Amino acid sequence: MFKTLQEKLGPGLLYAAVAVGVSHLVSSTTAGATYGFIMVGYMVLVCLVKYPTFLLGATYAAATGETLVEGYTRMGKWVVVLFFFMQLFEYTFAISGVSVTTAAIFRSVFDIEAGIVLELGLVLSCMLIVALGRYAVLEDVTRVLVILFSIGTVIAAAIAVGGIDSAGASLSADLTFDTPTILFLIAVAGWMPTGTAGSVGLSLWVKAKAIRLQRPVTQKEAAFDFHVGYGTAIFLSICFVSLGTYVMYINGTEVESNGALFAAQLINLFTSTIGSWIYPVIALAAITVMYSTLLTLVDLLPRSSAAALVEIISVPKDQVSEKFSKLYMTFISIELLLVLTVLFVLLDDFGTFIAWVTSMGFVVAPVFSFLNHKAMFGAVVKPEDRPGNFLRYWSISTIIILTVVAVMFVYMNYFM
Repeated sequence: MFKTLQEKLGPGLLYAAVAVGVSHLVSSTTAGATYGFIMVGYMVLVCLVKYPTFLLGATYAAATGETLVEGYTRMGKWVVVLFFFMQLFEYTFAISGVSVTTAAIFRSVFDIEAGIVLELGLVLSCMLIVALGRYAVLEDVTRVLVILFSIGTVIAAAIAVGGIDSAGASLSADLTFDTPTILFLIAVAGWMPTGTAGSVGLSLWVKAKAIRLQRPVTQKEAAFDFHVGYGTAIFLSICFVSLGTYVMYINGTEVESNGALFAAQLINLFTSTIGSWIYPVIALAAITVMYSTLLTLVDLLPRSSAAALVEIISVPKDQVSEKFSKLYMTFISIELLLVLTVLFVLLDDFGTFIAWVTSMGFVVAPVFSFLNHKAMFGAVVKPEDRPGNFLRYWSISTIIILTVVAVMFVYMNYFM
C-alpha cells in the first residue's frame, strides 16, 4: 500500500508544500485575526477560482508528456522569455521572504541569534538537498514534511476551536469594502493557495515524476495526486483562519505588520492562551510549514529557469536532459547570489516589499490562467484528453475574474 501511495503521490504533495507557507501561516492567520471566520468562505472561494489553472498544469503534463514551458514555446518563444523573467523575479523574492519568516520562527523556537547567517544557512541546506538528491530526494523529504505540518496544524486548530472559550464573542467581523479592505483581500488572494506560476512547477514535477517512475504519469494519476495536494492546501487554510480567529480575533489582539514577527507572535499567543504544553505542537507545525515551502521554492527557481532556457536557446531533443541538468546546477548558484542580494539590500524594508510582491502575484495571475487554458485546449492535446465543457467554461471564468480583479487592484493602488 505504501509503495502504491508513493507512486501515486508526489507533485501534488510538493504543490501542497510550496502552497502552505506564508500564504497560510501568515496571510490566512492574519485574515482570521483581522476579520474572523468570515475569511473561511473567502479562502475557499479564491482557491475555487484558481482551481482550473493549477489542475491544467498537472493534467497537461500527463496528457502530452511535456511541461507547460514546452507548451508555451508553441505560442512563441517570446512567451517563454517573458515567463523566464517573471518566474525569476517572483521566486527570488519568494525565497528571500520565506527564508526571513522561517528564520524568525527558528529564532523564536530555539532562542538563537545568528543574524542573516541563519537565513543563508536555511537556504543553503535546501540547496544541498535539491542539488545532491534532485527530484527523488525532494519528493521523499517533502512527503514527510507535509505529513508533519498537516498533523501539527490540524491538532493545533482542533485544540483552539475546542479548547478556547469565545465567551459569547462574535467570531466574524462585518466587512466594509473600503479601499484598504479590498487591497488587503487582493494581497491575501495573490498567494492563496499560491501564485499561479506554481502551475508551471506542477507540470515540471509531473514530468520529473515520470522520469523517476520510468513510465508516463496518466492523467488519472496526475489528477488524483493534484487533488490530494490542493485539498490539503484548502483544508489547512481553513485551519489557519480558525487559529487566527480563536487565538487573536476574539481577544482583539493587534496583529504584527511584519510577517516574521507575526509568526513568532502567533506561537507565543498560542502558548499563553492554551498552555505551555501546546508549544511543541504549534512550533513543529510552523517550522515544517515554512521549511517545506522554502525547500520546494529553492527547487522551483532553478527547475523553471533551466526548463525555460532549454526552450529559449532551442537545445536539440537528444541533448535536452544533459543540458537541463547542467543549467539546473548553474541556476542553484545563481539563485544563491540573487537571494543574497535581496536579503542584504532590502531586508530593512522587507515587510512592505513582500506585501507588494504578493499583490503582484495576483496581477500576473490571469496571464498564467490564459496561457494554461490555451495550452490545454490547443492542437497538441488530443480531443479525448482535454477536459469537458464544464471545466473549460470554469477556466474561462477564472481568466475573466482574475483579469477584472487585477485591473481593479492596479486602478485602486495607483490611480485613486
